[in-house]
Amino acid sequence: MTEDKKNKIDIFFRVVTLTLAGSFVYAMHAGVRNNYGIMLKPIIDHSGMSFASVSFILAVGQLIYGLVQPAFGILAARKGKVCVLVSGAVLTVAGMILMPLCRREAALMLCLGILLPAGSGAISYGIIMETITPKIPPRSVSHVSGVINASSGIGNTVMSPIINALLRVGGLRHGMLILSVPMALTLPISLLLARRRKRTMAEAVSQPHSAAKGSAMETLREAFRNRAYAYLMIGFLTCGFHMALITHHLPTHIQSFGFSSESVAYVFSIYGVTTILGSLSSGSMCNKFRMKNVLGFYYGLRPITLLLFLSIPKTLLTVSFFTALFGFSGAATVPPVVGIINKRFGAESISTLFGFVFFAHQIGGFFGAWLGGVCFEMTGSYTPIWLVGIVSSALASAVSFAIGRNEDAPMQKTRER
Repeated sequence: MTEDKKNKIDIFFRVVTLTLAGSFVYAMHAGVRNNYGIMLKPIIDHSGMSFASVSFILAVGQLIYGLVQPAFGILAARKGKVCVLVSGAVLTVAGMILMPLCRREAALMLCLGILLPAGSGAISYGIIMETITPKIPPRSVSHVSGVINASSGIGNTVMSPIINALLRVGGLRHGMLILSVPMALTLPISLLLARRRKRTMAEAVSQPHSAAKGSAMETLREAFRNRAYAYLMIGFLTCGFHMALITHHLPTHIQSFGFSSESVAYVFSIYGVTTILGSLSSGSMCNKFRMKNVLGFYYGLRPITLLLFLSIPKTLLTVSFFTALFGFSGAATVPPVVGIINKRFGAESISTLFGFVFFAHQIGGFFGAWLGGVCFEMTGSYTPIWLVGIVSSALASAVSFAIGRNEDAPMQKTRER
C-alpha cells in the first residue's frame, strides 16, 4: 500500500471518528437540554414548587446557556479545549445528580438554572466544531458541521422516550441518577475530541493557520453597523422565544389535550427525526439558493404551522404531524445564519459573531420559557403566548427576506486568508 493511500485512509478514519465523537457528545447534551419540557411536571411534583417558579428557573437557564458560551470560548483559548469540555461534562453530571435534592427555589436555581445550562454551554456546537476543525481537511468541515448540528435531533429522538420512561418508573431521583451514567461517558469522549495530534507537512500546507484579522472589538463594531447582522440578531431573538416554547412547554400543552406522557415522549422522538432532516435539508438548500431566502422560508414556516396547529382538531396524528413540522424548521435556521456571517464577514469572524447572535437567541429563550409558564398558570391555556410566537416568527421571516443582495454577499474589503 502506497504512503499516499495510507494517508487517505488515516484521514478518512480520523474524520469519521471525530464526527461520531462530536455527534455523541452534542447529542447527549442536546437530548437533556431539549427535553426540559418532559421533565417539567416531574420536577414540579417532586419539588412542590409552582409552575411559574420552575418556568422562571428554566428561563434563567436559557440566559446562562447563552452567556457562558463566549466565556468558555475565551477559557478554551487560554487554557485549552480539554479544560472546557471536561468542565462541561462534570457540571452537567453534577447538576443531574443534585437536582432531585432541591426542595427550595434557590437550590433548584443552582442546579437547573446554572449547573446544567453551564455544562451544556461548555459543550456547545461552537466549541465542538472549534475543537474538530483543525484536525480535519477543509473540504470535510461543512459536511462534519452539518452532521454534528443534526445530531441534536438524534438526542431528541433517542432520549425523549428514555427520559420519560426513567421518570415514570423511578421518579426524578432515580431517573436523574441513571441518566447521569451515560452522560458521564461524554467525559472520556471529550478527552478523545480534544486530544492533540501533530500535523504532517502536507496538512501544514493545506491547513495553514489564519493570519490575525484584527481585534474582536473591531469585528463587533463592524458587524453592529451592518444591517444584515442586525436582522440576523432580530431573527434569532424571535427564534429563541419560539424554540423555548416548544422545548419547555409544548409537551405540557399536548398533555393538556388528554394525551399520556408516553405519547408525548414518542411525539418528541418524531420531532428529533425531523430536526435532523430540517438541518440537513437547510444545509443543502444553502448551496442552491440565496441563504437569506432559505432563512426566511424556515422562519415563515413557523407561523403557518402554529396557526394550523391551533385551529385543527387534536388527534395523535395531527399533533405528531405538526410537532414534526416544528422540528423541521427548528435547527434549520443555523446553517443559513452561519453561512451569511461567513460570506459577509469572513470565516475568521464566525465564532465571535455567531456567539453574539446566539446570545440574542437565548434572550428570546428566556422570555419564551418564563412567559410560557406565566401564561399557562394565569389563563390555563397556551394560546395567548402561541399568538405572540406567530407574530414574532412572521417578523423574523420578514427581516430575513429584507436582507439585501449586497449584504448577503462577500465584503468588498479584501481579507487575508
